[in-house]
Amino acid sequence: MENPITAFGLIKNYRKKNWSGDLSAGFATGVLLIPQGMAYAVIAGLPVEYGLYAALVAPIAYFLFGTTNKLVIGPAALDSMLLASGIASLGLALTTEQYVANVLVVVFLAGLFQIIAGLLKFGFIANFFSQPLLKGFTSAAAILIAFSQMGGLIGIKINDASFFHQELFQYFQKLPGLHLPTTILGLSTLAVIIVAKKFKFNKLTTPFLVSLGILISIHFGFEEMGIQVIGDIPKGLPQLNALNFQEVDLLKVLPIALVVSIIGFTVSNSIIKSVEEDNKSLNINKEFVALGIANVVGVFFGGYQASSSFSRSAINKEAGAKTRMSNLVSSLMIAVVLLFFTPIFYYLPKSILAAIIIAATPSLFSFKYFKDLYHLRKREFFVGIFTFLMTLEFGVIIGLIAGVSASMFVFLYQTLKPHLAVLGKIGDTRVYRNILRFDDAKEQDHIIIIRIDAPLYFSNIRFVIDEIQNEIDSRSEINSLVIKSESINSIDITALNELNYFIHHLKKTGIQVYFCSVVGPVRDLLYKVELVQLLGGEQLFLYLNDVIAYIQNNKEFSDKKVSIANQNLDVLGGSSF
Repeated sequence: MENPITAFGLIKNYRKKNWSGDLSAGFATGVLLIPQGMAYAVIAGLPVEYGLYAALVAPIAYFLFGTTNKLVIGPAALDSMLLASGIASLGLALTTEQYVANVLVVVFLAGLFQIIAGLLKFGFIANFFSQPLLKGFTSAAAILIAFSQMGGLIGIKINDASFFHQELFQYFQKLPGLHLPTTILGLSTLAVIIVAKKFKFNKLTTPFLVSLGILISIHFGFEEMGIQVIGDIPKGLPQLNALNFQEVDLLKVLPIALVVSIIGFTVSNSIIKSVEEDNKSLNINKEFVALGIANVVGVFFGGYQASSSFSRSAINKEAGAKTRMSNLVSSLMIAVVLLFFTPIFYYLPKSILAAIIIAATPSLFSFKYFKDLYHLRKREFFVGIFTFLMTLEFGVIIGLIAGVSASMFVFLYQTLKPHLAVLGKIGDTRVYRNILRFDDAKEQDHIIIIRIDAPLYFSNIRFVIDEIQNEIDSRSEINSLVIKSESINSIDITALNELNYFIHHLKKTGIQVYFCSVVGPVRDLLYKVELVQLLGGEQLFLYLNDVIAYIQNNKEFSDKKVSIANQNLDVLGGSSF
C-alpha cells in the first residue's frame, strides 16, 4: 500500500479496495467520538458542543495535512485536563464566556507553537520527556481525571480545591449527601463498561450505553427525578468566529499554551509509533505541523485542543482503516449529529458521561510499569514516582515542571559521577575486563588500567580525577596509568585543563600516563592543547594490549605496537576515529 503524504496524493492514488476498511473504521471511531467529544469537553470545563466541534474539524484538518494512515485526531482526556488545570492555575474569576475565550486562545497559541516547531524541525523535543516522567505524569492525570468526574457520577458537588487531598476530603465529607438515582445510574454504567472490556465487547459499548441512556432518560423522566442531563446543544454546524483576545492575558496563558502544545505532540508521537507499522516513513516534523494546523483551524470553528487518542487509533486500526480517509468518515458522522440529532442528546444523563470518562482512565495508568522499573532502574523509578506524586497533589502543570526538573537532576547526578572501572587481564588472552565483575581478571604489575565510561566536562572532571587518584593511592609501586577512552566521546576545555594539571602532577611523582582507543574528535583536542606532547609524543595507542606491551617492553608486541601519536595533522577537527 502506498503511503502518500498529501491529501491530494492520497486521493489521486486512492484504491477502491480500501474504501470498505476506511468506511467501517471511520464509522467505528465516529460513533466513539460523539460521546467522547462531549465527555472530554466536560473535563476541559467547556460546554459539550465544543467537544463535538473539535471532533468535526480536527479530523478534516488532519486528513488534509497529516502523514499517517491510522491516527485519529480529536479531543483527548489528558489535553482537556491540562487546559482545565492551566486556566484554573491563573486564579481568575471568569464567566463562562471569558473561560471559553481563554481556552480557545490557549489552544490557538498551542497550535501556533506546534506549527512553528514543526517548520523549524523541532520534533526532537518529544525526546526530552523520558518514559518514566510521562508514565508518572499520565498515571497521576488519570486519577485526577477520574476524581474530577466523581461528583457527576454520584450526584454531589464539591468546591474548587488547590490540592488533591483537599478534594478527596470533601468527597468523604459530602458522601452521605449523594443523589441515589444518579449514583445507581452512574455506577451501573461504569460496571457495564468494565465488564464489557473484560470480555472484549468494548468497541460499541459506549455508543450503546449513550443511546440506551437517552432512551430511558426520556422514558422515565430522569430530569424530573433530579438526575442532571446535558441540556441544550446548539443545532447545526459551527460558524466561523474570531477569537476574543480582549478577555485574555496573553503573558499569563503563553506558558500554558507551550505545555499543552508539547504534551499534546509528545503523546501523539508515542501513539503514532504504536499504531503505525511503517515507522520509517514517518515524518515527525510534518506531524507536528499537521497537529498544529488542526488546532489553529479548529478554534475558529469553536473546536478546542485536539490530539490523538490511543483507544480511538487502536479501534481505527482494528476496524480495518487503510488511509486517513477514515478521518473524513468520522467527521461526516459528527456533522450528521450536529445537523439533526442534538435535540436528542439533551436528555443524556451527565452521570453516564462521567462513567465513560472514569472507565477510560485505567488506560493511562501504569502500575506494572513502575513495578518493573523499580527492579531495573531505581533512579528513573524515583523520577516517575516523584512526577506522579507532584502531579497528583499539585496538579498537572506543577507536576510536569517538577517531573522535568527531577529528570534533569537525575541526569546531572549520573553525569556528575560517571562510571569508572579498573581493568585486569583475563588469563593468557588479550581481553581486559572490570576486576570487580570478573574474578579471573588480574591487574598487571606496576600498571593501573582505568576505563572511563562517560564524556568529560567541567562538572564531572574533578570527580574522575579524584577517583583515579584514589585508585593509584590504594596500590603500591604504580609507575604507569593507562586510560581506556573509547567512551569519552567529548571533552570540554575545563576538563582538558584539569587533565593537563593532573598529568603534570603524576609525571612529578614518577607515573607515566597513556591513552588508548581515543576517538578522533577528542584526540584532535588533545593535540590542539599540546597534551600529546606533554605525554611524550608516543603514548596514544589504538589497542589496550599494545600499550601494555609497550610499557612492559615486550618484544613480541613492541615491533607490532600501533602508536597513533604521529597521525596526519591535516585531518585535525575532521577525523572520525
